Amino acid sequence: MRFKYFKYFKGKRMTYKERLIHEKILNKDDKGFKTELRILSVFIVEFLVNILGFMLAKMPHFWFLRCVKALAWLMKTFDRRRYFDAKANLDFVFGDSKSEEEKKRIIKKGYENFAFIILETIRVIFIPKAEYDARFTLINEENVWKSLNKEGQAITLCMHFGYWEAVGTTLAQYYENYGRGCLGRLTKFAPINHMIMSRREAFGVRFVNKIGAMKELIKMYNQGNGLVGILVDQNVVPKDGVVVKFFNRDATHTTIASILSRRYNIDIQPVFIDFNDDYSHYTATYYPSIRSQITDNAENDILECTQAQASLCEEVIRNHPESYFWFHRRFKSTHPEIYQR
Repeated sequence: MRFKYFKYFKGKRMTYKERLIHEKILNKDDKGFKTELRILSVFIVEFLVNILGFMLAKMPHFWFLRCVKALAWLMKTFDRRRYFDAKANLDFVFGDSKSEEEKKRIIKKGYENFAFIILETIRVIFIPKAEYDARFTLINEENVWKSLNKEGQAITLCMHFGYWEAVGTTLAQYYENYGRGCLGRLTKFAPINHMIMSRREAFGVRFVNKIGAMKELIKMYNQGNGLVGILVDQNVVPKDGVVVKFFNRDATHTTIASILSRRYNIDIQPVFIDFNDDYSHYTATYYPSIRSQITDNAENDILECTQAQASLCEEVIRNHPESYFWFHRRFKSTHPEIYQR
């Protein structure tokens, strides 16, 4: 069996296999029946997902909203681990300052937000550009242009808050003269990885795998026009970050943005995207930039810059806790006991 589906990518005609090699889902040396079967399985999943995406994009918004709520209900009903982790985080962070009912409402909204992210990611490439762009309001965008005009490149800081996926899609289109990238983590499933990368690349954004990311990021920023989005709010093992104060608790935090800021003497530009209650409009707010100091004490420079990022994330979350993704085990490295059943 030889599977030859041709498509154009960046002006080049590629077979489906060549595209998967480009995305590093396959290796150049992969061959044989199992490889062809894997290619076919990725293609079939993509085909079915695209059919679903097309249908979601064409249906009235209130139907789409029903799909969001239905998927959220399914996840809330059958994915009890995420519910437990979110409740553990909220109890640990807020204690008695929020009632049990408030915490339940936040978790319920969290499932709906997650369902929206999944379904919106599936359908986004089928929504007309003008219609999609009209859903966004950009506040204080001049902050990022100040950084870009000053040094020619910057780091985009974001977290799992609101419509975070749009940082690597819609917002990126406004900076087409820069080396746009998005740092992320791949899954164990090739079809999902293909969808993640293809959705980014549809907006001209290069996906950078977290595994071996620093080498790739240095290549991009050595070009002098880098603009890479980095999600900074997940737990990391201690060797990959530093311990900061987050909601007055110890938490590990990635130092990638801080290291790049110090190495290239460039700004970290925070941007967070929130949505309204029915997910029909999104507000992207650009905050004042953060920059690492450059002194003789590199370790302290990195720590101070990283703490500034954590403090800003905390401030944004406190203002709108219902928009944050509470399902990650954010304190796993420093307080693993809170996730013990």
